This record gives sequence, C-alpha cells and structure tokens, in this order.
Amino acid sequence: MKQYMNRWVLLGLKIIVVAIWLGCIWGQIIAVPIFSEAMAGLYSSQPPLRWLYLILGELFLACVEIAFIGVWRLFSLSGSGAVFTTQALPCVNLIIGCASVGTAFTATVLGIFAFSSWNDTSMQAMDYFGILAALGITVVAEIGFILLMIVMKGLLRAATDQSSELEQVI
Repeated sequence: MKQYMNRWVLLGLKIIVVAIWLGCIWGQIIAVPIFSEAMAGLYSSQPPLRWLYLILGELFLACVEIAFIGVWRLFSLSGSGAVFTTQALPCVNLIIGCASVGTAFTATVLGIFAFSSWNDTSMQAMDYFGILAALGITVVAEIGFILLMIVMKGLLRAATDQSSELEQVI
C-alpha cells in the first residue's frame, strides 16, 4: 500500500503525543490534586466539592490519555498506508467517545461550580465570572473538537468507501 505520511512527520507527532501524555500523567499526580485542594481552601463554598473536583479532573485526564490510544493507532495506520481502511473508524470513534465523556465532565464541573458558588461571599465576582468563563470557553472548544472529529470521521468514511471501490475496479 502507498504510504500517505512522511515518517519524520509521524515521528514528530508521536513525540508530541508522548509529551502530552506525560503531561496528563503529571496533571493526574500533581496538578489536579493541588488545584482541587486550592479551590477548597480559597472559597468557603468549595471544601465539600474538593473530592468531586479531584475525581472529575482525574477522569477527564484519563479520557485524554485513552483518546491518545486512538490517535496513536491512526498514526500507525497512516505510516503503513492503511489509514483509508475500516480499521481507522474505531480509532476515530474512540476519540469522539473520549472527547464526549470529557466534555460531560467539564460541563459537570461548570454546573456544579456555578451553582455552589453563586452566593459565596468569600469569592469576588471577578473570580466567579472568570472561572465560569474559562470553563464555558473550554466546553465550547470541546464541543467544537467533537464536531470537527465527526466531520473528519465522515471524510474518512467517504475516503475509505472510495478507496475500496477503486481497489475493486483495479
């Protein structure tokens, strides 16, 4: 089969994926626990939610890590020239599924924070609306990513269909 991707490009992408994956591990071990503890200590409405934020943050990063399994498999398929086969579709489904679950986690944190912090006198309005804006923008970006992946899945399906039709003709 024809190779569709330069091996150096694939190597560079794999290095980036490994770096992001290591960043996710660091986030699970260090950043998320520190962030959830800091939120609990800063605002009077947040201490009961520390563990919920910790669990949702850990699960979100696990979704990113699992999605990279699909990304890595797509890189491997691309390197072998088999990206336009039905083997690629489950990889894209895995990425879409993980992104959807991760978006649900982010939206849950947004809703819980908005509801629990509404009347928190220890929180300045700038903090409240800044955190809401950051979480809201993140949810919108995640939804945009999911929609983009759905479009890419459609393009992959069309390319796969055309590739198999061409193989039958040849």
